[in-house]
Amino acid sequence: MTRLSVHVLSGGERAPMLHDAQGLPLFYPTLFATSQLRNAGAAVNTIRNKLADIVVLLQWESLQGRDLISEFRNGRFLTVADVVALRDFTKLDMRHQTPPGNSQQASAPGVAGFLESRIASSPAEAAIGGQQHYNRMSTIADYLEFTASVVTQHRNSAQVVQEIVQMAKTIRKHRPRGLAKWKGDDANLRSPPSELVERFMAVGSEDDPRNPFRSPDVRLRNAIIFGLLRYTGMRRGELLSLCIDQFDYGDEPKVWIRRNHDDSHDSRRYQPVSKTKGRPLPLPGVLVSQIHRYIMEVRARIAPARQHPYLLVTHHKGRTWGKELSISALNGQVFARMHAVDPGFVGIHPHAFRHHFNYELSVSIDRHNAKVRVEALGSKAPFISEAREQDVRAFLNGHRSKSSGDVYNRRHIREISDEAGRQVQAGLRRGESSSEERDE
Repeated sequence: MTRLSVHVLSGGERAPMLHDAQGLPLFYPTLFATSQLRNAGAAVNTIRNKLADIVVLLQWESLQGRDLISEFRNGRFLTVADVVALRDFTKLDMRHQTPPGNSQQASAPGVAGFLESRIASSPAEAAIGGQQHYNRMSTIADYLEFTASVVTQHRNSAQVVQEIVQMAKTIRKHRPRGLAKWKGDDANLRSPPSELVERFMAVGSEDDPRNPFRSPDVRLRNAIIFGLLRYTGMRRGELLSLCIDQFDYGDEPKVWIRRNHDDSHDSRRYQPVSKTKGRPLPLPGVLVSQIHRYIMEVRARIAPARQHPYLLVTHHKGRTWGKELSISALNGQVFARMHAVDPGFVGIHPHAFRHHFNYELSVSIDRHNAKVRVEALGSKAPFISEAREQDVRAFLNGHRSKSSGDVYNRRHIREISDEAGRQVQAGLRRGESSSEERDE
């Protein structure tokens, strides 16, 4: 059985690998991950995701009773029928699939019994989303093109090269279509209503009786988590990778986001990291006071926490006590317990705070510009143009491309559009009323 694991090397680098049942790395997936992904600078999460896609291919290969490497050596490549079968298999949710060799099929003595058993046990199989299916097929096309080229390179045959290219091209042609420009998420589902965010923050504060956490230390830590997400819009990985030396407690307090990939001090196998550019982000005074109190009065008392520089630690006594807070703990414990307090909180997660921060940024800029217009020449504050707003948003989000921030501005644009549409409708209704009065 193939297993995907992540190894922490001596220098701190995370190395995802595929292993067989004996724990030995699989040669071709490891070669592909090393030469085509790692050496090209792909992120650890990207490599892990692509190896997970290759696991699906290997499972299909096992179910089909095939050995693709041997077939490639003999000059046989996937046919269109093979690609169609692979396409149909890769769109299935692997969490609901029975591993090869464990299938249990009902047997019946006659044809009627066989047909009845098959009809009775053929519910629709769970499938993955179109974008994930597209990515999975893309990875498989790249991997098969690479392995076929490696195992046939001794032939030095232009015809073989052309057949490999055609096989990969056929696989890519069978990917789901119409996804490149599709942005189907409703922005309101990603940017929670402001009143819901305020209620979440109130429940998550240190002194609220509805707070589901009993320990004052844990309440303080969680209030810092929610505050950092709410007031800076940082990503989950950036939050969990914050070190205690990244905070500036001066007159204008701020936190410095920085990249610390493959940090040897981080014991987490799945290291949270910053996906975007490093930058300073301003912090409100109340939040800074909480962070300082947490570091000096709470974290300092936890002996294992003094062995690493990361701000947020686990408070549960046990093997992970004082260790860096993990992604699974943040999602499965901190936010999961908050979700249990109020059904409406289910829509609030770390990335939802990022969307809401950008929504509030848009509202704040609109208010600023409205004030500038009213005060006109008497205002010293400059008007923030659309181009300038893109610069501000890109800096705060850590984006290299200004267009990357467009997705975070949808809710605000929709609200403005709704308001503009209502104003047009109101004007039309006033015009119709005036026309009716003249007719009378």
